[in-house]
Formats: sequence, C-alpha cells, structure tokens
Amino acid sequence: MSWKSFMRSPAFTQNLATTIMMAFLGLYFGVSFIALGAASPHAITEMMPDVDGPIYFGRYFLYFTIYTFLTRLIFQNFGFKDLKQYILQKIPKSTLLHYILTKSAFNWINVMSLLGVIAYLISASFAEGYDMNLLNHGLALVGLIYASNYKAFLFDKQLSINKVATGSIIIVVILVNYLDYKGFIPLGDILEFIYSFLVLNIGTALLPLLGAISAYFLSYKTLSQIAYLEDTKTSETSISDVNIGSGLFARFGKAGKLMEMEVKLILRNKRARNMLYIVPFMGIYPLIIHGQGDQMGSMGWMMFVAIFCTGGYALTYGQLLLSWNSEHFDLLQTKMTSIKEIFQAKYFLQCILIICQTLPMLLWGFYKTEYFYLMPAMMFYNLGVVLFLYMLSASYNSKRVDTNKGAAMNYEGFSLALFLIIIPIMAIPVLIFYGANAFDHPFLGVFLIALIGLIGFVFHDKLINISVALFKKNRYKIGAAFRNK
Repeated sequence: MSWKSFMRSPAFTQNLATTIMMAFLGLYFGVSFIALGAASPHAITEMMPDVDGPIYFGRYFLYFTIYTFLTRLIFQNFGFKDLKQYILQKIPKSTLLHYILTKSAFNWINVMSLLGVIAYLISASFAEGYDMNLLNHGLALVGLIYASNYKAFLFDKQLSINKVATGSIIIVVILVNYLDYKGFIPLGDILEFIYSFLVLNIGTALLPLLGAISAYFLSYKTLSQIAYLEDTKTSETSISDVNIGSGLFARFGKAGKLMEMEVKLILRNKRARNMLYIVPFMGIYPLIIHGQGDQMGSMGWMMFVAIFCTGGYALTYGQLLLSWNSEHFDLLQTKMTSIKEIFQAKYFLQCILIICQTLPMLLWGFYKTEYFYLMPAMMFYNLGVVLFLYMLSASYNSKRVDTNKGAAMNYEGFSLALFLIIIPIMAIPVLIFYGANAFDHPFLGVFLIALIGLIGFVFHDKLINISVALFKKNRYKIGAAFRNK
C-alpha cells in the first residue's frame, strides 16, 4: 500500500523532474558510500600498515554512528503522518506502530550505511594482510546501524519540541571530539576498545543487534503511550494540506510545498539550471587549488575551499534569494503564503543542498586530513551564519531577475552589497582561526566557527524572524524593484 501511495503521489507522478533529480542524488550517494566502503581496507593497509586495520575501521565507524545518530534527530522523520491513511481502516494500533518502526529500517541513512558496510566486507575478504572474521564484524556493524536507528526514536518526541536540548547534545558531541583531538580524553582509544570487544566472538558481536531489538520494543512501548490519532491532525485537513502531505518535502509543512516549487524553478529555468554545472566542478576544486603550489596549502586557503565545497551551489543560488521569484512574488505573498513561509522554504532547501554536498566532500580528508574536521565545521558555518547573511541582504535589497536568461556574463539581480558580503563571509572564519592560533590553539578556532554556526542553525527560526522583520520594512522598495522590467 505504501508503494502504491508513493507511485500515485505528486512526488512521483506530477513532479517527475524532481523525482528524477532525487533519484540521481540517491544513486550518487549510494555509489559514494559503496566506493568508500570498498576502498577502506586497501587504503588502511597501504597508508597505515602498522595498525590493526579492521579495528581501526571500527573505531571510525563508531564515530560515524555517533554523527548519524545526530543526523537522525535533526532530519529523520519520526512523525505519525503515515497513520492518517489507515485511520478509517480496521487495523489495530499495535500493527500500525510496528509498521512505522519496521518501515524506518529502510530509511535512506540505513540503506546508504548498509551499502557501505556490504562493500567493505566484500572488499576486506580480498584485501591482502587484512585479516578479520567477516561474520563477527558484519553482525556488529549492522547491529550498530539499527541500534542507532531505534534509539533515535526514544529521543525524538521530546527533542522535536525542545530544540535547545537537541542543540545541547550536538554541542556536547562536538566538545567531546574537540577534547579527544587535543588529547584531554582518549575517546578514539575508548571507541577502539569497545569495537575490539564487540568483535571478540559471536556472542559479543550479537550485542549491538540485541541492543537494536531492545530499542525497537522500548520504542514501541513509548510510541504506544504517546501516539494518538490526534497527532495526525485529521480535523484540520484541507485540499492544500493533502497536497502538501503527499509531496517530496511533506515534513516541512506549508514551506515544503514552496520547496517543491523552488526545485521546479531550478530545473525549468535556464539561469538557475546552468548553476547546477558548478556542482561537478566543486568535486575536484580542492585538487585544483592545492595543485597550484605550497602557498595554497595554508589553513586559510583550506577554510576557503571547505566553505565553497560544502555550500557552493546553495550560496551561488542564495545570492539571489528572493530575486528568483521576482516574476511571481506578488502572487506568492497575496494568494499562497506568508513571507515567513517563503523564507523558511528558501532556508530549508539550502540546508538540504549544503548537507548533501558536504557528505561526499568528506572523502577529501584522505587527501588532506584537515578536511575531516574542516568540512563539517564549514558546513555548520554555512548553515548557521552564511545563509542568514544572504537572507538579511535579500531582505534589505533585492532586484528583479529574468530566470530564462543564461548565466554567462549575466549580472542581472546582483548589486554591490552582494559582492561586499563576500568579505565578512570569508573573513569571519579566518579571523577566528588565526586569533585562536595566536594563542597556540588552532583547533579551538575551528571548533568556535562550528559552534557559532551550530547556534545559528539551532535558533534558525528566530533569525528568520529577524530577516522577515527587515523585509517588511523594505517590502515596498523591493516590490517596486521586482515589478520594474
């Protein structure tokens, strides 16, 4: 029934271009995870011949599990919207809850992780000098994936209404990693010891799976106590709600409908679509920069590269944040939605683009290890600082753009303010880093940059309200600029 619902929904049929793009992204990231898993045994053997390869891999897989757990809390959908299509049917509540929990096993995070693990196990069996018990390691790795999945259920209900708590957990994890990096706590050694214990024999290898099963039934018990039909808000359904609920970005509410429209705009209009060509270039950008000589290997240059690699397309597109909709902006405001929902849609879509762009860029850490922490740090900086600088700029001064014109030598919509804003975007992280470096704590600078971005990301709603308030003061001037052909 879920498959039929997907096949008949606008996300698959009416929004075919969006579906094709998401399928391409899914294929891209699937191949990336498979390539990373397959390359790991050979890379570890060649680059670090003195370490115990399988245990060393397990150490970083536990790091990966911690961060995917945080990713689940922020992005994985644990709502009860799936219940509404079964409300009028004679299906026991227990069956519905088991369905929701079982369906989460096929979440994209789990699927991508499993693809990487399978590729890793197959590659490890052929790698020379890489001795490991495939059964024990396979059980442990799969168990860790699903233990993380079902433990996230236990946190989600409270954290979804308490963003400060969510942000606090993320900050604690980053702080622990910082203390580990500085050598104050041996977190890496602890994780390595834990993984060594898990793969010791078949009994210990089953512990993560047992933890996943326990978390499953504990999640079921928790859901049975807090999940009611009122959570589906059936009494407030309307035609627009149904359309939004069946779309690709349904979990974002009314802003999700605008996000789907924004994706259509990107794919259907020449200038916005031409900017997509920058994405393959970003994949090789670090190699181009560092191939210019040693002077390009400074931390300042690497931070610039990380900012561009993690947010290049979103930031290029975000420079003309409201201008892309200039031809129909009056319609958006008067007939469809509020200005805050427009800003929310812009922000959420760019967040998705930045996060999706960051994941494959982490592979550059094998080229320069600094990118293992610079890419995530600059991702948070883009999410919590850069996006809001562009939103404030758009709220103050936006100009009309003809989306059907090409991007080459086309400066329509740009103003001096958009060029000047590049200065603080690039200067803020560099100044923070070199300020900390002056006190012999360079990594503290990277941590502070990530922390500032994280705070902005956690309190994005308040920052969006500031942008909306500024726009309302300038709405007549911006509206007149949009109507001026």
